[in-house]
Amino acid sequence: MRERTPDGQSKTGVGVVSLTRRPAIASGLLTLLTGLVFAALLWAISGLQQAVGERRYTRTALVEAGQLENLISDLDTGQRGFVITRQESFLQPWEAARTAFSGQAREFARFSSDSGDGRLAQQIIQAGESFIRDYSIPLVEAARRGDPYAWSMEATQEGERRVEALRAQFDRYEKATRSVLGTREDVAKTRAQQVIAGTLIGLAGSILLIVAFAGYLTRAIVQPIRRAAVVAGRLAGGDLTARMSETGVGEIGELEVAFNTMGSALEESRDELRRIVQEQAALRRVATLVACEVSPPEIFNAVATEMGYILKTEYVSVIRYEADGTGNVIGNWADHGGPECGPPVGSRWPLDEESVAGLVLKTGKPGRITYDATGKIATWMRERGISSAVGCPIVVEGRMWGALVAFSTGPGPQPEGREERMAEFTELVATAIANAESRAQLTASRARVVEAADETRRRIERDLHDGTQQRLVTLGLELRAAEATAPPELEKLRQQLSHTAQGLAGAVEDLQEISRGIHPAVLSRGGLGPALKTLARRSAVPVELTVNTDRRLAERVEVAAYYVVSEALTNAAKHARASVVYVDLAMENGIVRISIRDDGVGGADPGHGSGLIGLRDRVDALGGSIEIVSPAEGGTSLSVRIPAEND
Repeated sequence: MRERTPDGQSKTGVGVVSLTRRPAIASGLLTLLTGLVFAALLWAISGLQQAVGERRYTRTALVEAGQLENLISDLDTGQRGFVITRQESFLQPWEAARTAFSGQAREFARFSSDSGDGRLAQQIIQAGESFIRDYSIPLVEAARRGDPYAWSMEATQEGERRVEALRAQFDRYEKATRSVLGTREDVAKTRAQQVIAGTLIGLAGSILLIVAFAGYLTRAIVQPIRRAAVVAGRLAGGDLTARMSETGVGEIGELEVAFNTMGSALEESRDELRRIVQEQAALRRVATLVACEVSPPEIFNAVATEMGYILKTEYVSVIRYEADGTGNVIGNWADHGGPECGPPVGSRWPLDEESVAGLVLKTGKPGRITYDATGKIATWMRERGISSAVGCPIVVEGRMWGALVAFSTGPGPQPEGREERMAEFTELVATAIANAESRAQLTASRARVVEAADETRRRIERDLHDGTQQRLVTLGLELRAAEATAPPELEKLRQQLSHTAQGLAGAVEDLQEISRGIHPAVLSRGGLGPALKTLARRSAVPVELTVNTDRRLAERVEVAAYYVVSEALTNAAKHARASVVYVDLAMENGIVRISIRDDGVGGADPGHGSGLIGLRDRVDALGGSIEIVSPAEGGTSLSVRIPAEND
């Protein structure tokens, strides 16, 4: 172990000084030498780059001069060919050379100013421009006019003199430029040799110092770090119990202590991370059940099971507070021993002071209890080996709904922090309960609305039939009697009475149709089968009806089925352009199944139109479902499922 002073501090000495100062000195020397070498290299490389750039410019200037000389030759050749042959084809290269001369002259001047004799280059350019302007162009124009001067010896000699003078200038420029190029190539070679020599010297010196420094670091640092790497590999491989011997000095000793501390922290973090992962996975599973709107009993049992695995306890219960002051066990989980080791599902327990559920109800907060008293509940728990319990409240929309309780058979109290871990699950339970209650309230509300609407329709239909319709029939009979007693000479009056009686008869028929639409009387009298047959006969589209049940159903079920078929037939007649509609009704396993299909144009949108929306609300209110499939040009199909027992 590291030697420490009486005050607990690490003992320092020569070993620590050498470990901390020698690497610093060696590092400083290596850094200085490397810096000098790199500075020299940068200087040499900069000179080399400059020399190479100057050489490149010089070579480019020679190339540009050659291209400019070629343009002069093309000008001379083109004009001579035209003068001799008078063929315009000889002027094509002449025109091209004359057009390109200005641009080529600028490039030649630009590179010459940086790499050679710029003054001589300007003289060449001026002489070339003078050759084109003062000789070549006038000669071509004279030849076109047929001027004898163009074929004279004087014109020929002047052209030769000008071309020879330009070539002499190009020769002088090339000679001077190549001299400069040779000098610059010598400079570039010298710079390159300097770079190579500096690189070799710096590399050799750096290698020597690095070798010496590496030997020291290997003894003082690398070997201890290798030992640390072995321990780190064991830690990375999952062996979090691996530790280093704390025998090093200085920073190495501190590294050994840090490694051992890291190993302990990793071991603790692994256990904590494993616990968090398990809890999050359990929460996701329960949350998935809540989102899928499974039944509350399934959620209660799932919560109890997940809680038992996470807490590693023997028994978990979900308890609901009842109005009679008892706690009802509605979900549980047992690790071993079967359900008899804890309160069974369906059992009720008093919420007194020796009950953890009663303690949670009284305080409204998590609580814990040890079963060491002599009461009934404590005795019952001890007989089954249960020694303690921890409870957490389940609060639904601000009211105390129940408690989640974890029982333990181990000695002593349960671990601290268990209440906080249970709280997240109680929130999911509360959400599931609130959702279930909301769905139940919504379903009941829909059913009440549908029932009230049906009752209102029945009352209106009855009032129309027993009141208005009977009065209209009586008035019609009275008119017929008056018509029969009218004198023969009052033929016009008899015709008016007959016409009025016929109008009343039509009004009665219209009223009967209206009353049947409000609430079909045939449905109340004969049941669903005869009512659907009546709808099929009245349909504007041929209907093939199949009814595979002859029993009477709950009135609200029959009304819902009737209006589903009625609305579907109406839509088929108005929009589908169908030739036939197939209606099948059957009851299987307590479910009324209705299938309505047509061969129309399809494309029905369930989201538009109050008819389909109203049907969906009516079916949903009865706990059923409706599915509409209507592809374009593929007809429309409705599949309806309604629970038959809906009294």
